[in-house]
Amino acid sequence: MELFLLILLSVILAVIIVILRTKLIILSRISASLVKGVTKERGATADILRLSRRVVASQSREKEFLPYFIKYTVRSLKANGGAILLCGEDNYFSGCAVSGTFPPLKEVSQQIESQLLAHDKKHTEFIRGFKTKFTVKELESLCGSKGFAFFDGEAPESFPENYLKEAPLSLMTPIKLEDKIYGCIIVTSKGDFDSQHLSRNDGVYMIRLAEIASLCIEVIKAFRKRQEYEKQLQVAREEGMTQVSSGIIHNIGNAITIAKLTVNGLIEKFNVEPENRPENLMLTTIIPRMEKELEKGNLDNFLKDDPQGKEYLAVMKELLAHLEQEVDESALMLKSMSDKLFHISEIIELQQRFVGELGTENMIRLNKVIESSVKIFDESFNKRGYKIFTNLEEDIPEILVDASMLTQVFINFIKNAIEAMESEKDEKKKYALTINLKSEVRDEKNYAVITINDNGPGITDEVKAKMFNFGFSTKTEDNSSSRGIGLHFCMDYVKKYGGDIDVETKLGEGTTFKISFPIAEKF
Repeated sequence: MELFLLILLSVILAVIIVILRTKLIILSRISASLVKGVTKERGATADILRLSRRVVASQSREKEFLPYFIKYTVRSLKANGGAILLCGEDNYFSGCAVSGTFPPLKEVSQQIESQLLAHDKKHTEFIRGFKTKFTVKELESLCGSKGFAFFDGEAPESFPENYLKEAPLSLMTPIKLEDKIYGCIIVTSKGDFDSQHLSRNDGVYMIRLAEIASLCIEVIKAFRKRQEYEKQLQVAREEGMTQVSSGIIHNIGNAITIAKLTVNGLIEKFNVEPENRPENLMLTTIIPRMEKELEKGNLDNFLKDDPQGKEYLAVMKELLAHLEQEVDESALMLKSMSDKLFHISEIIELQQRFVGELGTENMIRLNKVIESSVKIFDESFNKRGYKIFTNLEEDIPEILVDASMLTQVFINFIKNAIEAMESEKDEKKKYALTINLKSEVRDEKNYAVITINDNGPGITDEVKAKMFNFGFSTKTEDNSSSRGIGLHFCMDYVKKYGGDIDVETKLGEGTTFKISFPIAEKF
């Protein structure tokens, strides 16, 4: 009996040992499989990131990345072929790229099918942009909660009948961007004895590839968007510089024209025939006759009794008054010319300072920048008969900004105000622009506040809601400032220094832009 128990115990121990060994082997294989899977996914991530880096370096867009991606996917899964489809606004998929031997997604002749199966580049050109019958709803239904769909001897209902002939085995999974379906990956296998067979287990790997592709697409999109944004901002800065230069040149031109007219007026005044000059009449006729009468001792009788002599004092008085008027008018004309020449000198100095300080941040007084901006548009306002008023507090502390760029901001608002007032053309209105600078305290913080108010037509609610958006513009295409980046640039620049821009407007009455900059506290 004891022997039997020993034998039974030995058998039980042997069975337990076998079971434990089996479990250890299974766990070891599972662990090895997981490690292999993780290694494979890491390798795929590195490979796909290299592909996306190549696309970024080549200045291509995200859709140029997808052909590389599907080629990698087909090679990685050792499939016969694959395709990328992109989702349209109507939720139907359209062709994007093909790799390997992939069956056509629309009915074609046998000859064309053979050519497409043999040349994936031609197939990509053929399928690109082609709208299939396959929809987002159908894809979501097929993939369900698994996130992928596997077909063995089957195909989606919307696919052509000949699809199964070249692709009895298929895997598909969506590419999602921001939780929306952006596209679809499809890989196929013939299931031949010599070829690699796709299986359901490849579906999880496909999901990971789609996730990596999604991240790469988002990075490429963001990179391109940032590039475009920086390019447009550079254009905005250049446009601002052009506006400054144009305003300066226009003012110089106007000042030179007025100075030229003044010089011509002076020339006309002094270019009178000698015999017609008042001083000549006195020197050659009146004074010599009076001297002659004086020598005779008859000057008193000549001025009192002679018909001609009695007129001499009145004529001399009139001639001297005329000379005095001529001198006063000439002095005024010379002062006007001097003022215009001084204004030209100021404008040239402003241009030199603007170029010299561009891109340089310094502690500056806002009233000086505003005064410089207003000077640029002095002649533009005078020419149109508009008024420009400024009320600038001078004791506001300095703030750290790029004065040249801030000049562009003020110029943009002043120029927009001129264009708004000019577009209305109400003859009954006396158009004016008022610029105020004052300090304000909000939430126990000090701010320098600039208000730029015009009494133009005002802004509609629709335009007001979009006016600071990048690319928005109400101007015509033939207008040099029609890119819609002026106000966006202004907001971007002001926010860079912790400031903000508010708008108050009323149709028919005008618009007020309120620009605020924080003032640093002194310690």
